[in-house]
This record gives sequence, C-alpha cells and structure tokens, in this order.
Amino acid sequence: MGVTARLPADAQRRFHRYVAILMAAASLVLAIVEFPRVLSMEAADTLAWSGYLVIVGWGLFIVRVRGRGSALLLVLAQISFWAGLVVLEAIFLRDVTAFDYVTVFGTVMMLGVLAGTLAAERRMVWAVAIATTIAVWAVGVGSILGDPGSALWVRAIIVLAGVIFTTALVSKLFDQLAYAIVQYERSKRLQDAIARCSETLLVETGSLAVHEAVKAVLEATDAEYGYVDRTVDVDGEPGWEIIADAAKTSARHRESWLVGRYSSTPTLYQSMANGNAAVVHTADLEGGERELYVADGIKSEVSVPIFVEGEFRGSIGFVQYTSDRRWHNTEIQTLWRAAQMISAYWQQQDQANELRASNESKDRLLASVSHEIRTPLTAIVGLSEEILASGENLGQETVSELNGIIATQSRELAELVEDLLVASRADFGNLSIKPETIDLRSQAERVVVAIRESQRTNKEIQVQGIAPMACADPLRVRQIVRNLVTNAVKYGGDRITIAVDEEDEAARLVVADDGPTISELEAELIFERYYRSSASPTQPGSVGIGLAVSRQLAEMMGGSLEYVRRSERGRFELKLPSASLDPTPSPVVEPSGEMVTPLR
Repeated sequence: MGVTARLPADAQRRFHRYVAILMAAASLVLAIVEFPRVLSMEAADTLAWSGYLVIVGWGLFIVRVRGRGSALLLVLAQISFWAGLVVLEAIFLRDVTAFDYVTVFGTVMMLGVLAGTLAAERRMVWAVAIATTIAVWAVGVGSILGDPGSALWVRAIIVLAGVIFTTALVSKLFDQLAYAIVQYERSKRLQDAIARCSETLLVETGSLAVHEAVKAVLEATDAEYGYVDRTVDVDGEPGWEIIADAAKTSARHRESWLVGRYSSTPTLYQSMANGNAAVVHTADLEGGERELYVADGIKSEVSVPIFVEGEFRGSIGFVQYTSDRRWHNTEIQTLWRAAQMISAYWQQQDQANELRASNESKDRLLASVSHEIRTPLTAIVGLSEEILASGENLGQETVSELNGIIATQSRELAELVEDLLVASRADFGNLSIKPETIDLRSQAERVVVAIRESQRTNKEIQVQGIAPMACADPLRVRQIVRNLVTNAVKYGGDRITIAVDEEDEAARLVVADDGPTISELEAELIFERYYRSSASPTQPGSVGIGLAVSRQLAEMMGGSLEYVRRSERGRFELKLPSASLDPTPSPVVEPSGEMVTPLR
C-alpha cells in the first residue's frame, strides 16, 4: 500500500484503540462504584454489574490486539447497555444503576457522537441512524415516565441535532487531523528522500549515482516507477534515453520506452521544453500519443525537466501503471528539487570532463609544441654553429644555401608562434580585429609570393578569379590564407589553386589541390584545436592549431571557413563580408580534380 492509503488507516486504528481503553477504564470504575449493589443479591443489580465487566473485557481485548479490532460495536453495545438499564428502571420502577435518567440521557448522546465518528465510511448515515434510535429511545422512556409531549419533542430534537451536527463536526476535525498526519508523514519521507538523493549524488559517481538518487526519491512516494532520462538525438530529432530507473511493482515498460522521439509525446515535450512540469493522464490523450501510452500500460505520468546552464538536458519523472492517480504537489516539488540536484551533478561532471579534456589538450599541446619548436630550432642552431665553426672553409654557395634553410626554418617557427599567440589572445578576449576594405585576390597573391620565397617549393601554386573587395583585417586574412596554402604545400598534391570570386554578397576564396581526400568523420574534427589526423603517417606531426585559429579569425571578421565537398572532391572555402557596392558577377573558377587536405 502507498503512503496515502496507509496513514489514515493507522490513524483510525489508533483512534479505535484509544476509545477501547476509555470504555474499559470507565466501565471498570463504574464496576467498582456499583459493587456494593451486587451484595444485595438482586438479579437486576447483578446483571448490571456483569455488564460492566463485559465492557471491560471487550475493551481489553481490542487493546490487546493492538487496535486491529473495531471499537464501534463496543460503543454501540455500551449505548444499548445504558439504554436498557434505563428502560428496566422505567418499567419496574426501581433503581438498577446509581445514575438517573438525565445523566444517562447525556451519556448516551455523547456515546452516539463517538459511535458516528468511529464509522470509517458513510459516517453521516451512521450518525442519522444512531441519532434516530436514541431519539426513539428518549421518547419511549419519557412516555413510560409520563413526561409531557412538549418535553419529548424537545428531547428528540436535541438528540437528532446534537448527535448529527456534533458527529459532522468531530468527523471533520478527525479528517483534518488524519490529513495533517498524512501530509506530515509524506513531507518527512520526501525530505529524507531528498537528503538521500543529495548524499548519493555527492558520494557516488557515474550512472550509479543517478540510479540510486531516483530510487531514493521513488521509495518516498506512491508512484510505481521512477526514471531519469537524458536528451539525445534520435535520427535527427530530439528524443530521450532512460539512463536510470527504479520500480516498485512487476509492471514494467516495453523496451521501446527506453529510447524514443519527443515527436511521439508532444504533450510531455512541450511542457518540459517550456520549463514546466508535465502531468499526463492517458485517458486525456488522443491519437498516436494515446496509443503509445496504452501500449506501454501507463495510466498517468508526471515529469519535470532538467536544465543545465539553460540547456534542456533531460528529465526525471514518476509513472503509474495500475491507476490513473492524481499527483500531489509535494511529489512534484520533490521532483523539482531532485532535478536541480541532478542538474548540479551533471554540471559538475561537465566541468570535470572539460577540465580533464583541457589538461589532456594542454599535454598534447606541450608535446606538439615541443616537437614543432625543437625541429626548426635544431636546424637553426645546428646550421648556425656550422657556419660559425666552418664558415671560412665553406663556399659562398653552401653558406647561402644554409642561410636559406635557416631563414625558412625561422619563418616557420615565427608562423607557429604567431598562431599560438593569436589563439591565446582570442581565449582571453585580447585579440582585436581592424577591418578595412581590401582586395582579396591581392592579399592571396602576397601570401603566395611569400610562401614561394620562404619554402622554395616545387609545387605549382596558382591564383585565379576576379578581385573581389572584402571588408576584413588584411593581416588576419593573410594569416588565414597562409595557413591554408601552407597546409596544402605540406600535405597536398603537386598543383594548388586559389580561386577568388563573389557569392551571395560575400567575397569567397577557395583553396584546393589535387592531393588525396579526407574522411567525412574528420571534416569537422580538423577545426578542433590540437587535433592531428593520423591519415598521413609519413608526414611529421604538427601542433594542429592552424585551421582552428583560421576559422576563429574568419568568424571574428563576420565570415566563415568551411571544408566542403563537391563532386566527390573537397576544398576549403573562406567567405568574408563583401565591401563591393556593385559587384560584377564572374564565373566561378572550379579547379578540376583539385583538393586540399587538412593540417595535421
């Protein structure tokens, strides 16, 4: 049985036990007071005294079984006993008890109220029946005693009004007391559950923590099933995946309930997406949503969303399979508090994962930077020492060649340091962009000239297309183009093409080469910082920051940098805000069979 079903029954049993104790104690006192009458050896006196003992024994029996017996019959027997004694006195005109008719009349009325209150169901029906019986008894005894008719009617009205209205009042007070007990016990249980939930999320880790948390909350309610789900993508649609649950009964959901699309449960999703609790009664649903709940055997459900930093990340809820019950506000508030705790737990997990990823990223960065800096520095230091030590013995041509290598390595080192500085300044918000009107083709040509001079590559590099005017920072544009072309020189084919044009009121620059393609999986990963592809094992490793910095710079200038595929080929596309008021459309130069590979 649930909490709400159990507590009122407990209160009723305690009430019956207390009444039995009262009846037994009062009858025992009366038996002691009336004991001298027994010595007269009169049959009526002995009968009355024996009745007291019967009431005492009956009451003790009810107390002995710890309230499982009903005190209603005991009170009715007490009423009948007192009423019978008065009738005997009225008929035989002798005293059977030490109490007069008026005292017994008041006592019987009080017992009538008590009997009506003891009735667990249909109390007012019992109250009317008992009041009517007592009224008939009062009129009958009064008639035997010769009381006037007006007095009889007054007594009848007093009995009917007094017993019925007093029973109604006492019953109302009893119900309110029972309800207060229920609320107190429920609140205490829910508070204990929240405390256990909080403790679990602080101590445990992983999915076990959430499972124990939802189990603790479920045990404090009448619900039959509790769950926590997280928001996931299901075939391109928002959906749910249950990651922790607990159940009280054998009635369980289908496996299809574990994962699903929110489009199949719009009532639930719309409420939670708006930040509200969702209460669903299957009987009120329609169409496919109703069929889904019926198939799962769900009668009603309540769920509240879990938001992490404003993002809808999941929900926690209760399910009822056996009845279409009303969910109490305390249960819903408990779900809200549990949702807040799980939200904080998930946020801590996110932060821990971010910190772990950051530390791993820094480790990779240090390893990569150490390698990348060591390579050119080794060449620079080694060749410089060679020139100093053997400069007089080396020919002019050899010295010039060595100086050229030193210059190339120095420039690569300078470019690496520049990318690292830009990334660091961008992270701290210290990177400034100074946009102006530039000739995008002219900027690309400057980069190509510098690369040809510094890297002395034998690869063919061509700049094609119109000269679109862009609104951008020329220094940062050259840095982006330099990263893209250098990437193609290092890892691409023998022919590199830079195509410039205008598209959708934007200045566009496309870098492609005839080298091998990359996988779709890496199409976005190449823009992650410190990511290095393993697709080119013969090439030396790099920091893996050039493309990430380039995209960041493009976005800061109001543009974009993407890796796109067309006709099963790929290339990098840089788009910047156009500064041309009247652009002249020109055919786009599509390098045939050309592609650029990512920085690794």
